Amino acid sequence: MKKLLMTTALVGSTLVASNAFAQTTVTGNLNISYKAISAEPATTAALTNSQRGFGNEVQLNIQNKGKLNNGMDYAAGFSIENDSQQTATQYNENIYIDFIAGNTTITFGQDHIQNIDRTTSTLVTGMEAGDLVLSGTAAGSGQSIFLTAPGADPAQAFGAGIVQTIPGFGKVSALYVPSNSNLQTGTAGDKSVAEGDVGAHEIGFVGDFGVKGLNVHLFRNEAQKVRTEAQKAKGENYGLSYNFGQVTVGYDLKKAQGVTTNSDTKQNGFGLAFAVSPNLTLGANYTKADKDGLVDAKSKALQLGYSLGPVSLVAAAAKQENVTGVSGVDKDIIYLAARTNF
Repeated sequence: MKKLLMTTALVGSTLVASNAFAQTTVTGNLNISYKAISAEPATTAALTNSQRGFGNEVQLNIQNKGKLNNGMDYAAGFSIENDSQQTATQYNENIYIDFIAGNTTITFGQDHIQNIDRTTSTLVTGMEAGDLVLSGTAAGSGQSIFLTAPGADPAQAFGAGIVQTIPGFGKVSALYVPSNSNLQTGTAGDKSVAEGDVGAHEIGFVGDFGVKGLNVHLFRNEAQKVRTEAQKAKGENYGLSYNFGQVTVGYDLKKAQGVTTNSDTKQNGFGLAFAVSPNLTLGANYTKADKDGLVDAKSKALQLGYSLGPVSLVAAAAKQENVTGVSGVDKDIIYLAARTNF
């Protein structure tokens, strides 16, 4: 699921449903990107190797909605995603069946309910420090100490949740997943959960408290049914942004808590965006991640977004220090992307 993008000029890129038959809609998005990573020192380990290349993300969303015979509304759908030739996880995006009664939605599925994977400190590109440093190859992937979706992140597994809309205030949600890693056995369509798997829950809020221009999110998750100390995980993500005219400011605080050595991390992110024109937005971000026992990782990034209507162009230039929590493991990063929705 995509992170929350707080941008001003880029809202010109519209999401238009195509091939609509009755209550069924088909939409999608395409992102073609280029990333160049220059790492220092280049001779220490594979993690610090310099890399460059193109990447892509393609997603197709299919949704059906309507009325049940008991008078309730429903919505159901799934997405097919391909990120740079992925194979095993093409069908684990935005799978859901929602039962809707007024302002209350009961949802079953994966990667659909509002969740902890969001940002209010990267206001133009949506690319956080942890996203920028990921290379898509073995060198650099997943080894930085920057946080994106902290803790158990149960929204990426199948579960059941509820969303309560409070008009003029926001949405409160709760999610429970019995198997957070979706470990399964068997070959049938209805698979059984492997013995020893860990569940998780998450509670959250997204809204504006009735204040125009304000955006707030509050999320907390925790692993359940843990059998070993290494399985314990807790995550928190609190953020806000405020738009006044051409300027938007944002901040988020992320925490990941565990019990293993060097596992507790606290990350602060600060963002600023300025809409130069209806189509051009400039932004800046500073992120600092503090992991117990390690050197603080820091990221400074400049961002640019330009709307061409149905296509948006975004760019980011970042300088990151101590990305693995080790002094001197530094990276200079350039990220370019063209994005469109249909």
